[in-house]
Amino acid sequence: MSLLWPGGFLLIALAGALGALIRYLIDVSISARQHAQPRRGAKIFPAGILVANTAAAFLVGATAAWALNHDVGLDLFSLSRLSDLVIVALILGVGGGLSTMSTFMLAVVSLWRSGARAMALSYLGATVIAGLCAGLAGILLGRLLP
Repeated sequence: MSLLWPGGFLLIALAGALGALIRYLIDVSISARQHAQPRRGAKIFPAGILVANTAAAFLVGATAAWALNHDVGLDLFSLSRLSDLVIVALILGVGGGLSTMSTFMLAVVSLWRSGARAMALSYLGATVIAGLCAGLAGILLGRLLP
């Protein structure tokens, strides 16, 4: 019997809302600092979304690695323990809400179209590299945690 319906869906949705709220707070706090020192005509590097996506990659990597080392089932349709559901909610909900591919791509395209092509490419590269490194670091940490 799967714990996914109906309470599991609600838990994952609430975890997603929490992840989205954390992403918003990260982005707003970093963006506020960047906008506090405006330079006329200067483009602003989307550091808040970079940090949020990197944090999400770390969280998902660490949680998934920990789950696999502790025999936690991640199959959505056969969740039988509440602990399995909580781990899935952390990965899909918080991790999914914290990360944002759409905002990332919008920032890259906006920077590119505004003529800040070097910044667009550096943001694209930084996001991919930081995400991979954070995910790998999360996996390493997740394997070490008891």
